[in-house]
Amino acid sequence: MRQVGASIASVPLASDERLSGFDQTSSRNMGPIQVKSERQLFVDDFLIAEGRGIHLVVNRPQPTGERCVIADKPWEGFGISGYDSVMNDGRVLRLWYDAVANDGSRWCCYAISEDGVNWEKPNLGIVPFNRCKDTNIVFPPEPMTHEPNCVFKDTNPACPAAERYKMVASLHPPGKKAGTYVAASPDGLHWKLMGDSPAFRPSDTNNICFFDNRIDRYVGYVRMWDPMRKVGRCEFDEITNWGKESVVFSYDDEDERGLDSQLFSGMDFYNSAALKYPRAEGVYLFFPSAYYHYQEALARRMGSPDPKNDGVLDIQFATSRDGKTWNRLDRRPFIRIGLAGGFASGCAYMTSGCIFRPEEIWLYYGVWDHTHGNYNLARDKFIGTLTRARIHIDGFVSVDAECTGGEFTTPLLLFSGHQLTLNVDTSAGGHARVELQNESALPIAGFSAEDCDSINGKFMQKLVSWRGKNDLGALANKPVRLRFVMRDTKLYAFKFE
Repeated sequence: MRQVGASIASVPLASDERLSGFDQTSSRNMGPIQVKSERQLFVDDFLIAEGRGIHLVVNRPQPTGERCVIADKPWEGFGISGYDSVMNDGRVLRLWYDAVANDGSRWCCYAISEDGVNWEKPNLGIVPFNRCKDTNIVFPPEPMTHEPNCVFKDTNPACPAAERYKMVASLHPPGKKAGTYVAASPDGLHWKLMGDSPAFRPSDTNNICFFDNRIDRYVGYVRMWDPMRKVGRCEFDEITNWGKESVVFSYDDEDERGLDSQLFSGMDFYNSAALKYPRAEGVYLFFPSAYYHYQEALARRMGSPDPKNDGVLDIQFATSRDGKTWNRLDRRPFIRIGLAGGFASGCAYMTSGCIFRPEEIWLYYGVWDHTHGNYNLARDKFIGTLTRARIHIDGFVSVDAECTGGEFTTPLLLFSGHQLTLNVDTSAGGHARVELQNESALPIAGFSAEDCDSINGKFMQKLVSWRGKNDLGALANKPVRLRFVMRDTKLYAFKFE
């Protein structure tokens, strides 16, 4: 697998040529890959042994332009900030979002929605703001130095029901040490700190934490400085003790090589918005905000109150198979900033979590019309917006075949199940076929590409058949290769059912 910061362009493969940097030991020298009946996404070249006329393509989501949540409460007097979390929890969508008042106090607030577009801020009566008791604030219980981070549902089997919801927050509680604390809740509304000491050192970003069932441990993604902002990772068993971090994601020479020196003095990565993808085992996604630092003289000319720490941020994308080694398949923005002067023209930060629908995924992100340092806390009123983008289900990366045709073959696989389904999108004139090969790379009788019934159209879960038959039970748990023969097609995923 590639190392941190490595890049792979969308370049077609010549015949029998591997993708640049592909580690043959990943799939060939270690024997067949156990795919079982788990969904397989093409988030890197791990499932591509050889091919021609294909590209690995990072697909961008479609911004909706909606202003889903805006600042309109006294405790949001300055605005809504970028450290937010969203989840589909039962019959409603739940949002914990970051709000800042004009007095500088910072709050974790709560909202709910049925359609993902219109959000209600319920009067909870849990945490007051000044003399107002009817607020949607859930944390902290009183004003203190506070940066909201992520809220997540703890899937650790050993987690008590009373602690099922967890919140990670940078805090300096009165009389206690400053640092990264973990709070627990039975309902996501009423929170209590777990312990009197921080779980981790101070880390001023939206630190991400979740229980990784692949390794049966918690992981945390935090900020590191070396010398500028990088993303670190912790791995631990006790959620109140994160231990030592190590760098897993960083800027590199390629990032800085093309920067315009009239505009920028450098760049780094602000956060991670790390996500363990729930629909596919062993797939991790990063949505880091790339921070492009303005030259100080330029920021001064723009009237920035903080010219030494000002610049623009957009959202980028990376993938991983283990949560440690991250691949940057495409360094272009995953979500760009908006039209100059518009509500999304200055900064963008991805919200932790996403919402799954049958045909698409909803990604939420916070945006501002000001740059990182060009604002006035006491003067500016009700700035910031939480907006939404949509992407095809499992559609972050696809293997694309050219309009003149292309194909690729997987390494040897071991599967369980009786049928093969594809998440695939062909053009009107495109097609996709699948061939099953034996260990000698020869077509298995009855399952050649010529036998395969051509697939034409867009499908979330298309059952593959060969002359009308689709039962693969006789081949289960035997080493096979898949050969995909396609024309003008995007292949997102496959799954043995």
